[in-house]
Amino acid sequence: MDSKTQVMVALGAAVGVNCIPCFDHLYGKAKEVGLGDAEIRDVILTAYKVKSGASTFLKHAIDEQVGTIDDEAQPCCGSGTDCAC
Repeated sequence: MDSKTQVMVALGAAVGVNCIPCFDHLYGKAKEVGLGDAEIRDVILTAYKVKSGASTFLKHAIDEQVGTIDDEAQPCCGSGTDCAC
């Protein structure tokens, strides 16, 4: 696998697992290996789609077992915080 592909996969994974330090590091690597802004945005968009699909699938599986959970769930710490939960 070439270096561009490796960085693209890793960048997508960083988005998928919500790792800001990894994303920051890999964004710099992406620029170093010659990925353009449009390519980086495509990687991020693809990662968001995969992550969203997985989240939706999990929600439906949970709803089937415990009943529907309120769709208006808010982050546990509220907005504008550095919560790690």
